[in-house]
Amino acid sequence: MAVTLAVDRDDVVGLDEFIDFVNREVDLRDRDSLLGAAPRLRALANDRGLVARRLNALVENLFTGEVSPSAQSIFLGAGEGFYVRANLWPSNADISAGRIYQDRFSYHIAHDHNYDFLTVNHFGPGYRTDIYDYDFAALAGHPGEPVQMRFLETVHFRSGMVMLYRASQDLHVQYPPEDFSISLNLMVAGPEVRLRDQLFFDLERKCLLDYPADDDASRRVSMLRLAGLAGDGNTRELLDGLSRTHPCRRTRLAAYAALAQMAPAAAAELWRRAGGDREPLVAEAARSWLAEHGD
Repeated sequence: MAVTLAVDRDDVVGLDEFIDFVNREVDLRDRDSLLGAAPRLRALANDRGLVARRLNALVENLFTGEVSPSAQSIFLGAGEGFYVRANLWPSNADISAGRIYQDRFSYHIAHDHNYDFLTVNHFGPGYRTDIYDYDFAALAGHPGEPVQMRFLETVHFRSGMVMLYRASQDLHVQYPPEDFSISLNLMVAGPEVRLRDQLFFDLERKCLLDYPADDDASRRVSMLRLAGLAGDGNTRELLDGLSRTHPCRRTRLAAYAALAQMAPAAAAELWRRAGGDREPLVAEAARSWLAEHGD
């Protein structure tokens, strides 16, 4: 389950010092080692001017027209295979007053994360979150697919608390804090993250709801759909290679679909090949197409 620690530490660690510590001392592939960074992350959170300094730089950039890419997250710094960010959590009052738009925040949406990360409350009363676990490997990946999920706990993420969320194991629902809050995150960002899906869940129906529209896999799928509409002979060669070798199951499926769209006469042959894919998501989609088209 997600690990919650109470870390009582009054000293201050600077951002550069924290990044250097993680580079030297933390094995990002080992969750126990990652948890070992919790006291230092708590000490980083004691730097009360950290987020304000970064915000000042972003505000100054507005004079040149540059805009921060996210209303919720502020990039602070990075090391080898990780980065540090601040997450901003508006209250219901902030949202209802129109100061912040709700659709930019992940409140009330059950979701997992496709990366491990360590988080600490930095400012404000902190949000409340319901935490569940599930078995990612047991899912084929179809929206609407039943999910065996288990409720673990409700946590009020207060000052002094550090939590470790496990990639593709912990799913949770967050609720707005009573007042504006900020958390700091140590984000594991290895190459495998770009190949693993993030998921949205329906807790009432206990099923996979959908995928985020802006994650890496969804962006690849969108690009391949466009390729199927506007590509040429070179595109077909590229799509063929992706359908055979790309490590992401959704990307392989999108490549097959784009190939079939570009070459309808060869669609049945393509889908028969896809039926042998190692992932049920691809193989079942192929069998469904063949059954629908009487092949």
